[in-house]
Amino acid sequence: MKIYRTRGLIALCFGLSLVGAGCAVAGGDASPLDGPPRAAPAGSGSSTGSVVGPASGGSASGGSATDLVASIADAVQGVWGNGLSAEALTRNALITNPRANPVMVTVPLATESYADDSKYPELRYQLRHEPTREVMDYLVACALEQGQSVSYTDTSTGEEFTFDGEIGICPLWAVDKAGPKCQQLVSACMLSLVNAMGRSITVSLRGQAFPEHRPGLLTPAPSVRVVRNTEDGDTLPSFRRCAIDSTGASRNCGWTPQHVGSCTPGSTVFIATGDAPLTDCSDDPASAAGLPVSDTVLRVCSGIRGCDADSPDHIDPSEVRCDSRPEPALRFACPQSAFFSLMSGPRTSGRAGLLTPGGGGLAAVLERSRRFSVASHARPGPTPPSGAVSINEATFRPEVYPAAEADVFGWREGAFFGNLWGNEPLHPRLQVGMNEVDEKGEFHRAPTPGEDSGQAIYQHAFACTGEYWTDHAAYVGERLCAGAEGEVDCVATPVGACDESLLVAECPTLHQCAVDDGVLVEGDRDFQQCKGGGLTWRHPITVFLNHPSDVVRDFPFSPFAPMLPGSVLSAGALYCP
Repeated sequence: MKIYRTRGLIALCFGLSLVGAGCAVAGGDASPLDGPPRAAPAGSGSSTGSVVGPASGGSASGGSATDLVASIADAVQGVWGNGLSAEALTRNALITNPRANPVMVTVPLATESYADDSKYPELRYQLRHEPTREVMDYLVACALEQGQSVSYTDTSTGEEFTFDGEIGICPLWAVDKAGPKCQQLVSACMLSLVNAMGRSITVSLRGQAFPEHRPGLLTPAPSVRVVRNTEDGDTLPSFRRCAIDSTGASRNCGWTPQHVGSCTPGSTVFIATGDAPLTDCSDDPASAAGLPVSDTVLRVCSGIRGCDADSPDHIDPSEVRCDSRPEPALRFACPQSAFFSLMSGPRTSGRAGLLTPGGGGLAAVLERSRRFSVASHARPGPTPPSGAVSINEATFRPEVYPAAEADVFGWREGAFFGNLWGNEPLHPRLQVGMNEVDEKGEFHRAPTPGEDSGQAIYQHAFACTGEYWTDHAAYVGERLCAGAEGEVDCVATPVGACDESLLVAECPTLHQCAVDDGVLVEGDRDFQQCKGGGLTWRHPITVFLNHPSDVVRDFPFSPFAPMLPGSVLSAGALYCP
C-alpha cells in the first residue's frame, strides 16, 4: 500500500494531566525573549538546578507500560505543519469543483464516498488528481482524529492512498454529514494551514472547537515537542532509524525528539540526563574528564526544529562537571533565536535499537519520558559601576524547559474564518465542468483568472491580521494567494486587522473581531466573532507563529513591525492592528 503524505504531524504537545511525563516547567515562570511582551514576571540572576521528566518524584517506570503508552496515545495535539499549497487549494477537483463541493458535506468523509465506484457520481475519480489528494490529506487531518482515515484506490493504476486523521475537529463527519459548525471549523483549519510557498511551517492553532468532545482541542499545551520534519515535509535523517549500528552523539540517525526550551540569548545553559540538580557547574570542560560515559547522548539545536550534526542549527556544546552529579552535563550558549531543541538517544543505535516516534514501540515511549535537569545563568559581562545594576542581570531570564506552547508560539498572526462550502461558496467564474476529473483521469482546469486575478476563489473565506502586521498587501500575497502576475488566485479575502488599532496611519481596516480572547480558555488570545462578507463568523481559528517571518517568502523581509536582534519588537516600532 502506498501511503500518501505531504504534511504529517509536526510536533506533539503533552499535557501534564494526560501524560504525567516531561511537562514540568523549570526555571520559574519567566517568558522567552523572542515573542511579544508578556505579563508574567521575569526572573533575574541565575536559575537553580531543575528537573524535567516524569511526574515529580516518580520515574519512567512509575506506572505500567500499557498505561504509559495509552496516555501518550491520548495526548493533545496543538502544533501543526502549515504546508498546504495555495495552488492546490485554489485548483482542486473537490472543493473548487462546482459539482462536488455541495455533495462533500452531505455524505460521510469516508472511503466509500470517494471511491471510483462511489454511489455519488460527483465524487468519483476526483482523487486521481495529485493536488486534490494533497487537499484531501489536509481535509482529513483537520476533520478526523487519530485512528480514523480515508483510503482511495486509483482503479486505473492500482495505486493506493491513505489519508490519516490527526487534529480531530469533527470526527463524526466520518459517519455522517458535516453540519454548519463542522464546516466552518474545518474551513478555518484548512485556511490556517495554507502556505503559498508549499513549505511546512510549524504553527500553533487556537480556537473554540467542540469542548464537549475534546476539551483540550485547539488549546495551548504546557510543552512543545521538537519538530521532526524539514520545511519540505521530510523527516530529518537524525530521526530515522539507523540502517547499521551507529555510536556517539555525531551520528545522524536513531535520535528521539524531546521538547523545546526557552532561554535568554547569550546566557549559559546546562542540561543533562537524570534528576540530580545542576548546581555549581564548572565552566572548565576539563573538569568532566574521567567521569563515566552516560548511556544516553544528547544534542541541542537552535530554534524549535531538530538538526543533524552538520547543520548550522546544531549548537556545539561542552561537557562540564556539576556538583553532586556522577556524569557530565552539557553546557551551551543560548542562541539568538531564544529557543533550543533537545534531542536524545542511546549511545549506540541500530536496526534493532531504539525506535523513533514515527516507528512507535515501547522503547521510544520510555526514551521520550526520560528525565532531564536544566539550569542557566547570565553570560558574564563587565563589572558595573558601584550601585548600578548589571545589564545582563537586568535582562536575564532563566531557561524554561519544556517551554509552554503559548510562549514558544507568541506571535499572533491573525484569524481565519468562513466556510468553503455553504451557500454559493465559489467565485461565479467557476462553472460546472471546471476543476473536474473525468473517467480517463484528465483534469479539466478552470481558465486563468483574467480580470478577476487576485480575487478569492472561495466567496465566504476570510482572514484578518494580528497586531504586528504593518504591510497588509504583503500579507495577502505571501500568505493567501498563488500564481504568477495576471493569474493570481487567492484562497480567502483579507478584511483588515482583527482587533482595535493604535491609530497608525498605515494600518488597514480595523476591528474585525468583537472578541480579543475567547472565553473557553482565558489568556490564550484567540479571536472570536469575526466579521467578513457582511456576516459575523463564530468559529474562527487564530494562528500563532514562532517567528514573525515564518510565513513570508523573502527573509529577512518582514511585513511585521521592526525587530531588534533576538526578534524583540523595537521599542519605537509603530504597529497595528
